[in-house]
Amino acid sequence: MMRRLVVVIFVLSLGAPGVLAAPEASAPELVDDVAGIRQALDKLVVLLETTQHNQRVELLLKRIELRERRLAPLEKRLAGAQSDVEGLEGELLHMEGMREQEEQELDQALRTGKEDHDSIRRMLKEIDRMQAGMEARLDEARMRTRRFEDQLADGREEVEILDEILLELLDAD
Repeated sequence: MMRRLVVVIFVLSLGAPGVLAAPEASAPELVDDVAGIRQALDKLVVLLETTQHNQRVELLLKRIELRERRLAPLEKRLAGAQSDVEGLEGELLHMEGMREQEEQELDQALRTGKEDHDSIRRMLKEIDRMQAGMEARLDEARMRTRRFEDQLADGREEVEILDEILLELLDAD
């Protein structure tokens, strides 16, 4: 598009008075007219280069903004996954406390000869089953957390690269 504009301006400038003037126009006038056209074209080239530079800067700014907007939901997901990990770790600690309490009750029942051993053993098996399920969910939540951390790191790295490119463009001014 810029090339077409330059060509159009050049063609139009050929029709400027003095360029297509009658043969009686003197050579110095013709040289002055051509020099004026050359200066106008040089100014136009500078203007077009500046416009193109500004468009590149604007495009980079928009790309950075878009990348940063995409990071916000990832940060929320990461926070949710980290919260899940913390919650599951707390539940596992609670289950471990329950398990220790049931083991103490079993030991006491065995020492005192109470016949309540089977119900305590069933409770311990149930606690073990629940702990195994929680540990599986915890592993899954930790993997999800790592995945979100990796995605965020990649996204932040992209933003940093774009920032560096932007700074190079701005320093080129």
